Amino acid sequence: MADTNNVWAATLNANGACVYAAPLGTTLPTTATEALDADFVDLGWVSEDGFTNSIKRDITKHYAFGGDVVKVTQDKYTETVQFALLESSADVLGVVYGVDSVTENGAVFSVEHNSLMLVHQVFAIDFIDGDKVGRIVIRDGQVTEIGDLKYVHKDLTMYDVTVDVYRLDDGTAAVATYFDATPGS
Repeated sequence: MADTNNVWAATLNANGACVYAAPLGTTLPTTATEALDADFVDLGWVSEDGFTNSIKRDITKHYAFGGDVVKVTQDKYTETVQFALLESSADVLGVVYGVDSVTENGAVFSVEHNSLMLVHQVFAIDFIDGDKVGRIVIRDGQVTEIGDLKYVHKDLTMYDVTVDVYRLDDGTAAVATYFDATPGS
């Protein structure tokens, strides 16, 4: 039977926080409402486009004589999460360029651009819909793409990042999504 309680229109929490990052190995939440470990940093405002979780399965269709499909095999599985960060804070720039590339001295900081691979991290993305609460946890992710940065007076400077996700060594899924539709949660 249809249930409108199962229909979501994700938006951000009242405090404006929704994307968090922490070092790989940080204790991860296992529910939509559990408090995040203190190692998670809030990455501030996210663009109005929210975030996109893309899952791609490359498959091969195998045909029998006469043209009928007799089997489908999966060649590859990839998953990414994409979002655009709006703040130019030390925490955001550390995720975008690498923590070791950011030097902070109070309100003054600098960023050294380099070609080093970015480290794997964990991410949490929180969202709500009325009283309902949702959370996506990326158990092992790495920023692999950064969109072009535009510095222009009529638009915001955004850090458009793509996070590739990786399956854990124990076979655990790289991404978990938790929903809590309990009234008043």
